[in-house]
Amino acid sequence: MNPSRKAVFFGEFARLSAAAIPVDKSLRLLMRHAPRGPLRSALRGMEAALASGATIAGAMAPALTPLESGIIRAAEKSGQLAAGFAHLEKWYDAQARARSAALHAMAYPLLIAHVAAIIPVILRSVSSDSPILLPLLGSLATLWGVLLMLWLLCRVILSIARHSSLADAIISAIPWVGSAWSRSGLARWAAVMQFHLQSGQLMSGAFEEAAAAADRPRLRKASLRLARLTASGQPAGPAMCRESIFPEEVSLHFASAEEAGMLDVECARMATRALHDATTAVQRAGEWIPRFVYAAAMGFAAWQILRMGAGIITQQQNFMRDLGL
Repeated sequence: MNPSRKAVFFGEFARLSAAAIPVDKSLRLLMRHAPRGPLRSALRGMEAALASGATIAGAMAPALTPLESGIIRAAEKSGQLAAGFAHLEKWYDAQARARSAALHAMAYPLLIAHVAAIIPVILRSVSSDSPILLPLLGSLATLWGVLLMLWLLCRVILSIARHSSLADAIISAIPWVGSAWSRSGLARWAAVMQFHLQSGQLMSGAFEEAAAAADRPRLRKASLRLARLTASGQPAGPAMCRESIFPEEVSLHFASAEEAGMLDVECARMATRALHDATTAVQRAGEWIPRFVYAAAMGFAAWQILRMGAGIITQQQNFMRDLGL
């Protein structure tokens, strides 16, 4: 499912859970309106798993990503299932809005790139009185191939960054994109910490679950170090302040809340702030990425114009040479 469909999916569960409607009944209500296809099949699978005695998170796991399962599992343990669904709804709604804005903003630069690819082919064909269809299709195929390769390259890099600390650090250092990348991981981390601590789970277990949900290698490694530390009975706050992956305000607030015995309250505030910061960062990235696409499209158009001008000058020189001038 795309982010927009996921936002609707989790939003429906959030509202039904908040109304104290059992999940099995919620599934039946959603199946009445779900279109035929993967979504309806997933809902049926969830209903069958619940009937066989699975937990809510376990029943939903086949239809969810590991990150989504981590948040639902933590929310179920804390008795705040509606809040867990609402967190995912807000996150995917922000992603959907950013994607929609980015696609709308990229329409114009992509149009410029297509015009820049087409016009020189038309002018060359007209000036040489040669067929236009095959060169035109070839030029468009080249452009589409380059765009497809760039899209696949971005997907591969992001996939690698979910497992490589080096790639994670490189992406985090990119302006605008890096902020969206790191803040989104921190938002999921904070949400899982909140739900686990409010359910009375051990701090070490909360760090382990948050490490898995963060999906950021450096944040995961830091969280696992803190999990081992707290499992041995030591406080997490001072060690968190030494972990550079955590923003200073996060580690300081966590350390002071741990001293005051208010970690559950502070983690709830942290989750709210982190989700807001991640949403803002994703929207900002959605505004800036099309600007880079526009700059690249203008550069491509300028290169095509210079190339076309050089071709015209060459033709004129050849013509003058043929005349003996």
